[in-house]
Amino acid sequence: MSENSQPHESEVTLTVLHAISEIVNTGLSKESLKICMELLQHGVSSLALAKAIKAIRKGVEKKEREEEDTQSENGDSGQPSPVTCRKLF
Repeated sequence: MSENSQPHESEVTLTVLHAISEIVNTGLSKESLKICMELLQHGVSSLALAKAIKAIRKGVEKKEREEEDTQSENGDSGQPSPVTCRKLF
């Protein structure tokens, strides 16, 4: 296999993985999937990566719930603050 075909094959692989990701509703962007692929290629455990992603999502969801609760208690307009992370991956 030539080196010139490798970037193209990687892009095709990423596109296929992103399509599968959308079908199973992972919520991961194409860029996030690319980062995950690179981490896996560098030896990161797939199980550890999955656990890290789940933990990050739980933390983000908890923070968003806390902000929503604070806004409703204070009678705020309900608009998200500029620093709110709506979609991490």
